[in-house]
Amino acid sequence: MKFIQNFTEYYDELFNFSEAQKNLYLEFCRSFDAPVHFLRVSCGSGLFETFLAKQGNDVTGIESCEELMHAANLRRRTQLMSIRFFRMDNEDMTRFLGKNFYNVISILDSRLLFFGSKEKIQRFFSDCRKLMAPGGLLVIQCINFEYRRHEHFIQLPEKRSLRAKIFSEIITGKNSEKLFSMNLETGNGKIVPVAKDIPLYPLLPAEIEQFAEAAGFTSADFFADYDKSEFTGNEEEFVVILK
Repeated sequence: MKFIQNFTEYYDELFNFSEAQKNLYLEFCRSFDAPVHFLRVSCGSGLFETFLAKQGNDVTGIESCEELMHAANLRRRTQLMSIRFFRMDNEDMTRFLGKNFYNVISILDSRLLFFGSKEKIQRFFSDCRKLMAPGGLLVIQCINFEYRRHEHFIQLPEKRSLRAKIFSEIITGKNSEKLFSMNLETGNGKIVPVAKDIPLYPLLPAEIEQFAEAAGFTSADFFADYDKSEFTGNEEEFVVILK
C-alpha cells in the first residue's frame, strides 16, 4: 500500500543529491563526447536530472509514480534544456526509448529492489544493454543485503531535512518475503505513512554480477559510496558501475 501523496512535497529535500554524487557524474560527463546522453530509471521528481541537463547534457527520466512525474514535469517547464520526463514502467523502456543511445543509465536510491521479482530484475539488465550506446555505463545504487541478509528486521538509515524526516524499515513476512514500509514525520511532529508492506527483492552483489554478465556486461566495479571508497561487503549500501 502506498501513500505517496503524503510524501511528494518533501521529496526533493529528503532525496537531494550529494556533492559526491554530483562529482561522480561530472566525471562521467568528461568520459564521453558532448552532449552526454543520460537515462535515469525511476527518476523521482527529476531534481538530479535537471542538474545534469544544466551542464549541457541530453537527459531522459522515466518514473511510474504519477505524483512524482507531475513534479518532474513542472520543473522541466521552467527550464530551456535538453530534458524530458516520461511516466513509464521500466518494462516498457525498450518499446519507447532509443536503442544504442544512452551513454549512462542509472537507477539509484535502491529503486531496483522494488521491481518485485528476480526475473524482472534480470530483464532490466538486458533491457539496459539494448538501450546503451557502445562504451556506455550502468550505475546502480542499492541497499547491501549481503551485509544483513539473515536479519528479519532492518531499520534503514534515517533521512531528514529542516522540515521533515523519514523512517524506513524492512521486515521478513510469513513466506520469507521482504516487505518495505516508510513513515514521514513532519516538522510539527505529525507522522504519516508513505508506504506499507511493499514487496521487494533482496538483491545481492553477487547476483548483480551474475545478471550483468548474462546480459553482456564485461565488468562490475563496486564502491561503498559515490566517492568510490572501497567496498568491503560490510557497508549498508553500495554503488556499482557496470560496463
